[in-house]
Amino acid sequence: MKAELTLIPKLTIHPDKICSWNEIHWSPSKPCKNTLCLADGTKVSKADRIKDSSRTANGLVSKNAHRKISKALDYLLLMASPKSGYIPKSGKKFSFRIAFVTFVLPSKQIHSDNEIKRTLWNSMLIELTKYHGVKNYLWRAEKQKNGNIHFHLIIDKFVKYDELRKRWNRVTNKLGYVDRYRENQKEWHKNGFRIRENLLKNWPADKQFQAYKQGVKSDWTSPNTTDIHSVKYISNLKNYVQKYMTKNEGTEEKELTNCEKFAQQTGRIWGCNESLSGIEGARIDVDNEIKDALTQVIKKTGCRYFEDTYFSVFYIDMRQLAENSPDILFKYFSEYLLTRFNYSNQLVF
Repeated sequence: MKAELTLIPKLTIHPDKICSWNEIHWSPSKPCKNTLCLADGTKVSKADRIKDSSRTANGLVSKNAHRKISKALDYLLLMASPKSGYIPKSGKKFSFRIAFVTFVLPSKQIHSDNEIKRTLWNSMLIELTKYHGVKNYLWRAEKQKNGNIHFHLIIDKFVKYDELRKRWNRVTNKLGYVDRYRENQKEWHKNGFRIRENLLKNWPADKQFQAYKQGVKSDWTSPNTTDIHSVKYISNLKNYVQKYMTKNEGTEEKELTNCEKFAQQTGRIWGCNESLSGIEGARIDVDNEIKDALTQVIKKTGCRYFEDTYFSVFYIDMRQLAENSPDILFKYFSEYLLTRFNYSNQLVF
């Protein structure tokens, strides 16, 4: 029996767009040939479809990884509703949605990237979820100019900066990085305060002296290894954060000489919690009601769109969907968030 191909219209709803596409079904079964023949007579070579699928671990963010990171970030930001908190020491109140933190090693890296990620970074992520209630997170690993690996992390919880630093320092010392930092500092300042001339451009002498006094006070056991980025006044939060999470190493440092260029890292260069991984979005079979609802929201929003032979993308965010579409589309997406993420905040904007 000759295999027949049927195209079933589908919609996929994400926080920033709606995709229209056709799902392929073969009856009675998909033909096992080197060439696929579509219903319109077009022949597609299987070899052609996979010839560009090779992957290399070269420390670069591929186009596919860029899409996955962007999608995970969309969902993380959507579910990170505005929250308030206060700093116990000062009593100062503040509001926030996410925390964006950078973690560095306190001394020169002497272990492989994979060992750092497996022994240190994985432990840090486990402790953040266990002891600080972090549910959703997205991270990116990069190489610094000095060859050390460092990590950017986005989390949906507020954690005090001193607790973050204390925890990360303890974790990194599993491989002796704080101990080596302490030894280096004691040797450098063995005769009293000594300026680091090569750092004066970005680290003035008075700041170095303040750091020296703090170091002496803690006996050089509390290096400044974490940096919390302020995102309070960032108008386009997604673009700001996405820049850090998807840039390829060295692309921001065009003036570097060949010997100074960023070294390629090994192993995974980004990751997220399980529920943010492999997100498919809310998938809906398109009937007349769904088709009319999509047409209505497109007309009302006047949204940007992109059309291809096999799919169309309509750039409609959740605020627009909630305000301009019939309840049915918004309802499907809300149910998807509840089922996959146990998120039931009713998307109040």
